[in-house]
Amino acid sequence: MKALNANSLQLTAAVILIVLFGYTAVSKILAYDKFVFQLKLVQMPAVALLAPLIGVLVPAVEMIIVWMLCKDNLRIKGLYASFLLLLVFEIYITVMLLSGEKLPCTCGGIISQMGWKTHLVFNAVFMIISILPTIYKPKSRIFSGSHE
Repeated sequence: MKALNANSLQLTAAVILIVLFGYTAVSKILAYDKFVFQLKLVQMPAVALLAPLIGVLVPAVEMIIVWMLCKDNLRIKGLYASFLLLLVFEIYITVMLLSGEKLPCTCGGIISQMGWKTHLVFNAVFMIISILPTIYKPKSRIFSGSHE
């Protein structure tokens, strides 16, 4: 039963992350020009300079992660990749918060309506969702029979 719980946790996390990354990737692809324009406004010269490339790479990476999460044999790697991508986003959000600039969010869809602080919490929750199944290890029972 414990192994089933670990697998259920892994599958549940994967489904949640598939929805998140699938949605944001499609939103960024559909609004590519807006996404790139917003990236060019960022007060980091490298991001602004590489905006067209980032505009392609970020949704591509998100879709690769979705594909990994869909494959049983790649799901754990997909969970790690999810965590790493969310960590990069978390660092980016922190930089935006520390800059004090009132810049638009470059995320896709309704997620872009969040403020930077809400984004920070939102990403932290998804980071926990992505890493929890990889660190949860059910304890094996030493005694399987009942002792009276």
